[in-house]
Amino acid sequence: MNNCPIIREMLSAYLDGELTQQESQKVTVHLRDCDACRLVYEDFRRLRDDIKQLEFPEPTDEQWRTIMGGFAFKTTRGIGWLLWVGGAVVLVAYGLFELIRDPSINVIEHVGILALILGSVLLFLTVLIERIGSYKTDRYKDVEK
Repeated sequence: MNNCPIIREMLSAYLDGELTQQESQKVTVHLRDCDACRLVYEDFRRLRDDIKQLEFPEPTDEQWRTIMGGFAFKTTRGIGWLLWVGGAVVLVAYGLFELIRDPSINVIEHVGILALILGSVLLFLTVLIERIGSYKTDRYKDVEK
């Protein structure tokens, strides 16, 4: 019986030491007797060794500035924020609509929940407005990290 297809499926795990002892012994014995599978195994081993030696250079600070300051990056970031804020506004508005419509919630609960939501929105808006206003005079806005 030809076990080559089964053994070849196990070669990567064998190379990484991920097989059980029994499976590993089965592959070892098969590789001793099968030239074709041994060649495939050697190719896998050489490929793994070559990949381990690959080096990927880190981008320089100037390259990072170019990437982060590029039109595509700024545009996608801006669109992402718009979608996130738009989705949050829609969900909060829908939640408020459903809250107001629900007759099973009494008036005190309505007022409490609405106060929490509106208070959170107002706090967020005040922090946002303050941050936008202080951006022009921020001494550290041009400091690079």
